Amino acid sequence: MDVLLKRFAGRFALTFSLVVLEAAGWILFPLVIGRAIDSVLSDSARGLYELAGLGIMTIVIAIVRRLVDSRAYARIYIRLGEEMVARDEESDTSTRTARLGMLREIVEFFENSLPSLINAVLGLAGTILILSALNFPVFVACLVVACATVTLYSLTGKLTTRYNEGLNDQYERQVDAVHSGDPRRLREHLRAMMRWNIRLSDLEAANFGINWVFMICLLVFAVGAAAEQTLEYGVVFAVVMYVFQFVESMMGIPFYYQEWLRLREISGRLAGATP
Repeated sequence: MDVLLKRFAGRFALTFSLVVLEAAGWILFPLVIGRAIDSVLSDSARGLYELAGLGIMTIVIAIVRRLVDSRAYARIYIRLGEEMVARDEESDTSTRTARLGMLREIVEFFENSLPSLINAVLGLAGTILILSALNFPVFVACLVVACATVTLYSLTGKLTTRYNEGLNDQYERQVDAVHSGDPRRLREHLRAMMRWNIRLSDLEAANFGINWVFMICLLVFAVGAAAEQTLEYGVVFAVVMYVFQFVESMMGIPFYYQEWLRLREISGRLAGATP
């Protein structure tokens, strides 16, 4: 994946720049909505104009980014796919077919998941920064919860990688299992794949449940702390919205982390097949 970033650095720089601009717009929404509420309560329309302007700017950037991304990543996939098949002549058809599908997963990660991940990370950083100015106790609580989430997923990272390795081993045997015409062999292959899938799903469910307990505790604390520390409705609204944004990021980022672990394992398999 590092080689991919270096080789197509120019295209990634353009798409990532658009992602950052889009993320900045989304980060500002709760703050601008809060300002609009206080503005309306003060018989002024200025806050509404600011909100409308931010909304138009953000959606235009989002549309342009998606138009650029689809074309850039299509060209990357075509070039890498052709090169991989040509260089990996020693492997059998089953392995090359599976690896071509794995390559597609990596490209799709950069096209679809990575922009969402960048949005989540930047949103998380921006949210924490703004909360430090709006409500310090809530800011501290967010830091504590963030540390708890990072610790949880760090402890299970090696197990996730091992399960993905087992799943990918089976995936590389899929074409041969189908081509064999042996119903018993195919059944055993499918059962083996599903066993690895179930293990991954169970681990993900356990992590999700524990992480959600952290988030519920944070939400309960944040609502109480926001209501106690200020009488401005717009500020209270902004604090609560930013906490919701924080929770959304902290629930989403671990899934991207798990996806990254899977793609890192895939990259090791493709290292000898792509330049």
